Amino acid sequence: MKNDLNVDQIKKLWILDLIIQSGSLKGAAARAKISPSAVSQSLTSLEKNVGRPLVIRDIGTVVPTSEALSILEVVRPAFDAFERLNTLGSQPIPQIAWLNFGTYESLAVDILPGFIQRLREKLPKMKLGLRIGRTAQLLAMVRKGELCSSIVTEVDDLERFYSVEIADDRLGVYVSAHHPIARLGWSACERFGLGSLAPGKDGLPRYFMKFMKRLGDRRPTILSESFETLRASTASGAIASVLPQRVAMRNKDLMEVTPPGKDDGRHRIYVVSQPNCDTEEANFLATEVRTLLTTRF
Repeated sequence: MKNDLNVDQIKKLWILDLIIQSGSLKGAAARAKISPSAVSQSLTSLEKNVGRPLVIRDIGTVVPTSEALSILEVVRPAFDAFERLNTLGSQPIPQIAWLNFGTYESLAVDILPGFIQRLREKLPKMKLGLRIGRTAQLLAMVRKGELCSSIVTEVDDLERFYSVEIADDRLGVYVSAHHPIARLGWSACERFGLGSLAPGKDGLPRYFMKFMKRLGDRRPTILSESFETLRASTASGAIASVLPQRVAMRNKDLMEVTPPGKDDGRHRIYVVSQPNCDTEEANFLATEVRTLLTTRF
């Protein structure tokens, strides 16, 4: 390889290994918990660094070249060693026959493919039930016993639940990185309008309202029930939008234009369940999702 080996190249080699194991870019994307386009970009970058093709692409499948097999013969023992280290000290897998949980749409988009894959490997007979909703709705369903556990964003009354923190996130204002709107920076909000999550029946979380106040008199012109809808509109160059970083930075098609000092949208993500329930399921869900989010981001 042309350059000294670094962390970024190791990650690209790992993705190459997943491509060859899976037999397709789509399969590698599901296992790496990233988009197929990100897998393709990683492969292209690695091939450019090596100076020759590493796979032969066919319709829906890939075949490794001899160069790729030679490289992976060297690095695969290291990947196997890392996998063994990850399993040291891990908790026993609970015997759960039915996992019934809820989460919000944008997080489900990120974690569900990888989560299903991990369940197939660890608990192949488990049945999975999933409900999509906003945090207030999910918490209400947990309180009523309609859901055993949920993945929610930070709110004020979590002390009423058994909760496990799994990740953090923050809000920002984003525009398309591949559209003339990107040249406008913060003024894009005035020219194209600002999209934001619409208040639910219980309003918006405190961290969201605090962030919006820090934007001054920049009021939303478009309200949506879905971050995914806002993201799609933002990526097209139609609007600027307030988005969680984990949603905005899923691919490299958006860029942040939030003015310096206006990052008070930091918030945490939790798995919650009823305090009088068996916590085994919530802890299992928290461990698996935390692993996915750490790998993904």
